[in-house]
Amino acid sequence: MTDFEELRQLAAFQQSGTLSAAADELRITQPTMTRSMRRLERELGVQLFDRSAKNRIALTPTGELAAKEAKKLVESYENFLEKIRNAANLSKEIVVRAVAPGPLRFLEHAAESNADWRTAITVRGELIEPGVVLDELVQRKATMIITDREIDDPRVDSLYLGAEFLGVAIDNFNPLAQRPSVSFDDLAGLSFVLVHDIGPWKELVEAHIPNAQFLYQQDLPALEQISRYSTFPFFYSNLTRNLRLTDERFMTRTRTPVAITDSANRIDFYATFLHANCRVALPIQQYLAQHWPQEA
Repeated sequence: MTDFEELRQLAAFQQSGTLSAAADELRITQPTMTRSMRRLERELGVQLFDRSAKNRIALTPTGELAAKEAKKLVESYENFLEKIRNAANLSKEIVVRAVAPGPLRFLEHAAESNADWRTAITVRGELIEPGVVLDELVQRKATMIITDREIDDPRVDSLYLGAEFLGVAIDNFNPLAQRPSVSFDDLAGLSFVLVHDIGPWKELVEAHIPNAQFLYQQDLPALEQISRYSTFPFFYSNLTRNLRLTDERFMTRTRTPVAITDSANRIDFYATFLHANCRVALPIQQYLAQHWPQEA
């Protein structure tokens, strides 16, 4: 029976072009690889290598085909291992990811007040790109992903959670702070301080607030300090307004929260998960949908 490592070595040879380079890549010696390739030829009963050239071997046409198929088998096996290991990990914890930060912060807040969730749910703060949502779920890297669109795929459920709306905290001396609400156009030309990764909100606010400057910050403590000691306006949302981190940014009482009443100020979110994870994911979706804040 063909050894799987021999197939891995054959694929590596095709990629590297020489036995020595392939051996280095796989962290084995060249004599070891030479013996493995001769053994593979005997097991398959075909000639994989052309050894007619002095001090150099190359793949025969049959060898090229074998190496191509070996690469597919290796990738398939590695994908198999990853799925099984990820499935084992997910059986021990519920991993939730999202394409935007607001829903994650809201879920974290909910989990803090629920003893069972606090120990069972792992919220991954790094945002995920919408294009890889299905891969993350199918490869068992996440139990549930909160998406900004309904995923139409027979393998998953994609259930509505609610909409997120932005509000804006404006310096008390700015005339806009005296208004009950503003539009995105009203915020034209202002400079905003905000967290560096806000998912789909980034494109939305940059497209709808004319001539604005956005000062993206990666360090959250630095963001809090800038908010505290500057007059830059910042955004919050119906999902984050009542959270501790947002309250701390309002502590100096130098800014007034103002609603943004604009038709573009809305992103709908969905809880997306594999059918197989419905038992653990559905209670989370139901809780979030029932407690979803309606106003910013």
